[in-house]
Amino acid sequence: MKSPDTTIEEKKKSLYTYWHELPFFKTMDSLDLSKVEESEVSSFIIKYIRDGMEDKFGKRNNLSRRHAFTAKELHAAYTKKRRSQKFSQSNFHFHIKSLVEGGYLKEVVKILEGRHYSAYYGRTAISFIGQYDNVLTEATVQAVFGPLKELMKDMNPEIDSGTINQLIDENLLAMQDFYYRVFSWMEDKYPFLYKSKIDLQMFLRIVGHYSFFHEKFSGISKKIGSLLDLDQIMNYERYQFGKETLTIRK
Repeated sequence: MKSPDTTIEEKKKSLYTYWHELPFFKTMDSLDLSKVEESEVSSFIIKYIRDGMEDKFGKRNNLSRRHAFTAKELHAAYTKKRRSQKFSQSNFHFHIKSLVEGGYLKEVVKILEGRHYSAYYGRTAISFIGQYDNVLTEATVQAVFGPLKELMKDMNPEIDSGTINQLIDENLLAMQDFYYRVFSWMEDKYPFLYKSKIDLQMFLRIVGHYSFFHEKFSGISKKIGSLLDLDQIMNYERYQFGKETLTIRK
């Protein structure tokens, strides 16, 4: 039988190790995710947990950063950064509860500290993306690519609808192929990504620009752009807006 001290130590280690078992991305409702990102407190909580913290216990046990914290720790970190004591801990609990109910946070473990148990909260995924930002979901296909087909058909009535359907379907397959390759790369390079503390959601957006180097996807995208009459914004153009001149590159 394991001693209580051994059990507590294993629980403490889980505050560090659980992070590396999380999925890279979790698809969330886009509107709800926007509200979380716009909330100063909620966005602070999920970012603070993402960045994690090195401490003596982790270093002593050769562990990575800790990514689970008590509500008290999160509140203290927030008030220290904002240099304000006005935001009460009870209000902070409300935000944590909302993030748990929304599927962003979870209770990683409870640890007996003194005479009481303390709950440690961690994230449910390394990064969260809106449902329409994930090109691999059926929601995106229905919400974006379906209307795109209709737009192209209306703008190009002389082209057979079957040709347009095939072009969009091939575009989607090429895009999915690109992102599957990205996810495979991220899995392989994760130790470097973890060390950098980079926001994977933002990184994915940046990497998305490199999709045009995917030979098949680039070729199909140019065809679609031409049918949508986007030729003029595929190069440098200068547009006059009142007294301001903007240089736009698409």
